[in-house]
Amino acid sequence: MADRDTSQKWSDEQILQMDTSSSTDVLELKRKPIREYIRRKRRYGKEAEYIKKTRTVLREFESFLLNEFESHLCNIDDTHVAAFNEHLRTGDRYYTITKKRSMDPKNIDLLDRTRYEYLSELVEFYKWLVEDEGLLTQNPARKALNDLPDSEFDLSPPGRPRIEIQEMKTFVQWLSTPIHRAIVLFLLKTGVRIGELVNLDLCCLHLEHPIYESILERRGISLHSAIRSSPDTVFLEGKYQGDTTIRGETRTAGNKRQRAGGTLIPIDTELKTALLEYLLTRRCAYSHPQQARPIFLNRQGSGDNDRLTRQSMYGLLTENGASEGVLKQYGWWSRGQPTEEKVTPHYFRHYFTHNHRHNQGVYDQYMPEGVIAYIRGDSPEGNSVREQTYRHDDWNVWERYVKRPYLAGIYQFEVYE
Repeated sequence: MADRDTSQKWSDEQILQMDTSSSTDVLELKRKPIREYIRRKRRYGKEAEYIKKTRTVLREFESFLLNEFESHLCNIDDTHVAAFNEHLRTGDRYYTITKKRSMDPKNIDLLDRTRYEYLSELVEFYKWLVEDEGLLTQNPARKALNDLPDSEFDLSPPGRPRIEIQEMKTFVQWLSTPIHRAIVLFLLKTGVRIGELVNLDLCCLHLEHPIYESILERRGISLHSAIRSSPDTVFLEGKYQGDTTIRGETRTAGNKRQRAGGTLIPIDTELKTALLEYLLTRRCAYSHPQQARPIFLNRQGSGDNDRLTRQSMYGLLTENGASEGVLKQYGWWSRGQPTEEKVTPHYFRHYFTHNHRHNQGVYDQYMPEGVIAYIRGDSPEGNSVREQTYRHDDWNVWERYVKRPYLAGIYQFEVYE
């Protein structure tokens, strides 16, 4: 969304007279506070997705103030923020947030948790104006949020559909294309996030099979040192922000893994077969640095970067314009459906976690808690047993504490039987 200049409605003299605690000439900052705030976030390395969301919320608030009160961002009090909360809770349409591929405003349909997050963004924005820049003397968003009753927001996590293991098997077996089988099985068997999945490169996947060895050899790709001696594994790198350059390619999505050294995940026979099947049927990716050739490609992609993005991954699973993703085709997802009633791409991460815990979920087998946490990329808690689980730099220790219990406990969907 482009930054729009709404400051022309007020003269320089009016802007300078707005509430301020600084004797510095702050005219330019008050003229375009959102632009300056976003620039600051970028300087501190915030991910593009976070910046987009923040700017969207602030622009909607700015438009709301202008349309409802003819007020400037720097000349409001808590009642304006309370009115904005009411707009988000009961309003019909947004002012600036539009539908995809259309300029028509979207209908407002927010969960309480999301509405609370929007108001919290305003709190942070005004905190910056008050505490960091000294432009204002009070934080109207904080006062408004503090004054709202406890019953205003239901912040409990939304429930999720209960899908029996046989139901999930039926769904996976229903998938008819190699790319969908590979993606869904990867998500179900590793619990990775979508951003982590699209960042995977061929050099981070070690499949012990002549076909895969030939794929790497033809492209001149050498395996990452972390998995070179660990067949049938995939390596997910440690945490980094979006817009970070990895192996010569700038990544639009970041990795949220909490282990600085990354995570080494075993690959069972079922997932291995699905990956080989997909790699044999997909086109080649030559528009990337040699060691940054991605595993998952955008089927319609061309040009300089054909890596599957988070957005295109969601499109494959849910919907992309008029094209229905597999979850929508299967009846497990529809736009506007409550979270507790639909299966989202992130649902598979919860399915992996919940159903591999002892005496929980819909699956009879289980993995030790430390193994689940390690596979998910969570941060270790520091006790000795947990630390043993997290050590994959020693092959024997990793094989004993991660690989064996993982392969013994991972569910099977009987896709290739």
